[in-house]
Amino acid sequence: MPETPTSRLGLHRPLNNGSELVNVQTDLNQNLDKLDLAAGFQIVTSGTRPAAPYAGKPITESDTSYRTYFSNGTAPASASWVQIPNSSSTYNADLVLVDGKDFVVGTRRIRNQLHAATTTVANTVAETVVATMTIPANDPVAGAIYRVEAWGIASVTGTPTFTVQARLGGVAGTSMGTTGAITASTGVTTRAWNARFDLVCAVAGGGGSWRPSLAVYQDVAVAALPGQYRQIQQAAAVARSTTTAADMVITWTWGTASASNTATCQGVIAQRIA
Repeated sequence: MPETPTSRLGLHRPLNNGSELVNVQTDLNQNLDKLDLAAGFQIVTSGTRPAAPYAGKPITESDTSYRTYFSNGTAPASASWVQIPNSSSTYNADLVLVDGKDFVVGTRRIRNQLHAATTTVANTVAETVVATMTIPANDPVAGAIYRVEAWGIASVTGTPTFTVQARLGGVAGTSMGTTGAITASTGVTTRAWNARFDLVCAVAGGGGSWRPSLAVYQDVAVAALPGQYRQIQQAAAVARSTTTAADMVITWTWGTASASNTATCQGVIAQRIA
């Protein structure tokens, strides 16, 4: 009886006690054929993938513009193939990034950040962050575009004022646009609001500058006319270095502190889009 075949390629192994003569076909040629077949990526078609691949087995399909795969060793073998992106073929699966990591094309970097928690601003006149995204140091290049969009509901007692503002560098950072004080309608409850803060990097570096835009839709003021809209864009680029990390934030400020004056951010989209 020969030794147990090798685990990955099933190569024949003669009995290791000197009792067997070398069989050229079994001991040499068939093993060499298996080694030749296993060298590099095995060329197959999408319908002729190996039926019993070893874990790590690489293949490429000649009928799909050479999509490439490796087997992760799980059963059944038909479900064990994991696609490897290459420049010859179209990718035929979801490409999943860890939250906070980027998708980079040349100098263009796309970033998404997930936000699940809600933020409520109530009983305070302090400017409070309701949405944020961190722009990493040296990430911006000229033409890079960042966006933070937040939405939620607000309720008031009386007719307090409220201000929505966009800043770069956190709540104490550089103002990139503000609605100024808006007077709420009397005693409105659970009225919708939406704020979108866009930033385009005009110049990168220590002497960096930005062209911001803040768009605010809200139904908190002028209750009889929903969807009040206000767009704020700076006349000139706003100076701020791109060489240090900076939080891109949307803030909410009440003019009167009351437990009944509440603004709740219910959702945030934060991304680098170019």
